[in-house]
Amino acid sequence: MPGDKKFRSGFVAIIGRPNVGKSTVLNYLVGEKVAIVTEKPETTRDKIRGILTRPDAQIIFVDTPGIHKPINLLGKQITRVAKDSLSEVDLIVFVLDVAKGITQEDRLIFGLLKQAKKPAIAIINKVDKVSKSLALPMIEEASRLYDFKEIIPTSATLGDNMDILLKKTIEYLPEGPKYFSDGQFTDKTERFMAGEIVRGKALELTREEVPHSLAVLVEEFKERSKKKLVYIRATIFVERHSQKKIIVGHKGQMLKAIGEAARKEIEGLLNKRVYLELWVKVYENWRKDPQALKILGYA
Repeated sequence: MPGDKKFRSGFVAIIGRPNVGKSTVLNYLVGEKVAIVTEKPETTRDKIRGILTRPDAQIIFVDTPGIHKPINLLGKQITRVAKDSLSEVDLIVFVLDVAKGITQEDRLIFGLLKQAKKPAIAIINKVDKVSKSLALPMIEEASRLYDFKEIIPTSATLGDNMDILLKKTIEYLPEGPKYFSDGQFTDKTERFMAGEIVRGKALELTREEVPHSLAVLVEEFKERSKKKLVYIRATIFVERHSQKKIIVGHKGQMLKAIGEAARKEIEGLLNKRVYLELWVKVYENWRKDPQALKILGYA
């Protein structure tokens, strides 16, 4: 019961440099696909909240963009979002990649932890990829660099030690109320989630040179009750005409594949039939354009 003194609640930031598995950690803990996951770095651009409600606790996990040295205006904006989130939470989960060791970007985050002065748990992630003995020196080094409440080797992909992470997370949260209703697993709108699903499928299906230049704007999201379906019109923006050709593909086959894969996942999210219409436009250097960042929801 929420009124029970033992009911705990709070906000937990999941931080780390790009491509360490933050979104996989979030999705595993919440039990829903809240954030898109690809093997390409800098997939997460927004602060995405995933909500887990249990009889004894409600945890609002905040999946942050990967913290790195930005090279354009978009990079500066998403790094600022990640840094700002640390002041708003009760606990921090710092994700490290065992295969990479503690990098210079990780050391930047250790500095942010010291500034934030918040209780933190470190997880040494991806232990399924390498010999588990490699985690030991990382645990020792991490413990020297910050006074963590816990340091836990994990595999978010396989679920190894994720139950321990969840148990310890709840232990370090304060007693508090429910912030969100039962059954709600994110604070993002269905419109936002649909756009992220389209972006995720485009990232999965296209080549390396496209991802960082790709954004999705959902321009129409309407429920057509007579036809018992949801109509979604979205535009995929890229920075160069060569990238547009990749997204569209030969005779439109790539765009069709992106649309079919996205539609199926959106239908699973909404539990309704979906008509998804996709367009591709070139917006040169949008990542450096303040007006473009506003239009696309990054500012």
